[in-house]
Order: sequence, then C-alpha cells, then structure tokens
Amino acid sequence: MNQLLLFLSGILVCFHSAAQPGNQTILGHTDSLRSTILQESRKFYVHVPAGAAGQRAATQRYPVVYLFDADAQFAAATSMVQYLSTNYNAVCPQMIVVGLLHPDRRKDLTPTHVATDPPFWAAGASRTSGGGEPFIAFLEQELMPYIDRHYPTQPRKLLIGHSLGGLAVMQIFVHHTRLFDSYICLDPSMWWDNQTLLQETKRALETRRFPGTSFYLGIAHTAAEGLDIPTVLADTTPATLHMRSGLTLQRYFELNPHNGLKYQGKYYPNESHMSVPFIAEYDALRFLFDTGRK
Repeated sequence: MNQLLLFLSGILVCFHSAAQPGNQTILGHTDSLRSTILQESRKFYVHVPAGAAGQRAATQRYPVVYLFDADAQFAAATSMVQYLSTNYNAVCPQMIVVGLLHPDRRKDLTPTHVATDPPFWAAGASRTSGGGEPFIAFLEQELMPYIDRHYPTQPRKLLIGHSLGGLAVMQIFVHHTRLFDSYICLDPSMWWDNQTLLQETKRALETRRFPGTSFYLGIAHTAAEGLDIPTVLADTTPATLHMRSGLTLQRYFELNPHNGLKYQGKYYPNESHMSVPFIAEYDALRFLFDTGRK
C-alpha cells in the first residue's frame, strides 16, 4: 500500500510539473499522418523517453505502447510508464507511448455496424458504427510503419484499450493477433452487437494457440452496489449486461489455460468503469514485465 501511495504521489507531481508555464517537463507532443485508407488526416500524441534525445539516441530503442482514447487516457498512462521506468524504478522499461485520437470513436472502435442504438446511447449514435477493420488497417499499414520510421522503436509492441477501446483490443487480439505482443484490455464493451465478438473470442481461445502473446484483462464493478458475481451472472437485464459480458470473457480465458497465452485477469470490486483504467494499467505493467521479483 505504501508503494502505491508513493507511486500516486509521483503521478500527481508529474501532472503538476507538466502543467507549469515555462517548465521543460512535458508528457509528449502531437503528430499527424494523412491516411489514404481512412481518407483523412489523423492526429495522435507521442511520448518519447527523455534519453532518446541524448548521446545514446542513435542506438537506444524502445518498446512502443499504442493507446486508444488518448484524449482521456494518454496523460495517466504516459505518466505511469514514465514513473515506473525511471526514478530508480524498474517495473517496466522506458517506452514510447502513442495515443490515438478518434474523431468518431464509435466508428473506429466497433467491429460491426448495428442498426439499433444501444439503450444507453443517444439516438442516432450508432449510425457510423462498424469502422473497426478500416481503422485497424490504418493502424497496421500506415501508423505503425510511420512510427517505426520516425521514432526509435523496438519490435515489441503493446496495446491498451478501455471500454469501446477494450472492444477494439479484443477485435485485434482475435483477428489480428500478431499485430501486438501484449494486450491490456480494460472493462471492454463485450455486449456489443449481441455479444458477437465475445462468442468469436470463445472459439478462438478454444481452438487456437497464442505463443509469445501476453494478455491482461481488468473488469470493473458496473452493476448496482451490493450485487455479487453469481447474482450478476444469473441476471438477464440490461443493467448488468456490461459487467456480465466482461465476467463471461474472463471465464473464457480461464477455461483455456493451455493455449500458449500468458494471461492474467482481475475483477476490481471497488472500481467503477471510469476508475478502473488507472489501477488496472499499473497491475498490467507489473504482470507483463514481471522478472520474478517478489
């Protein structure tokens, strides 16, 4: 607990420092790329470790973290990576962080089009849904080669996504597995399109092997306070659909331990949908870069 409190204090210091006028401590910068696949320019945030600008710049290379929903997630994730890889910490290596921005996240991050709006979405919100595959093609064929050309990257690549971003993580894991070495999936919206991707994931975990791939799954408590897991899983109402889908996904992973995947999943009973990314990313990085430290 003391270590976590110190870590959180460090993150707050980092945020405060980055916001000061004239201060040289920054989290990253904005870059952009014209996509022929998407027929538009895309902006993204990039954090490069400070050492990349020094004398070792010609030889020092870094793993790359790709992150969806950068407007909401980039600052926390980048500060965490920065803190856990410096200041005498060695939880994870220094890494480049690429945060993707989404002009229409419901388009980018959904695998299929749905004609009917989910009950908790505004009318017409699903009109542009189902653009996941073109977005993944942009990621694989345009953005990732661009990052490799312009930044000091290593081959190792990680992907982080939350909510609809977690749904997109699952789409890539199931249908484009080798695109990333490690996946961090946070409270994903596996209810999408009558749980179609959830069932595709079940089949993939049962029939395929995933050597050399790591996966961390974090599930929040999004049902009513006081409902336990058996009650949530037995329920059939929309109120528990998000959590039920996530817990079912966790069960599918646990039922297939011999497919070569390095997997860890955790249910966070005291975290909400919006609070879970921060603590789960911390746990995920410790899991993915565990070196046997006790």
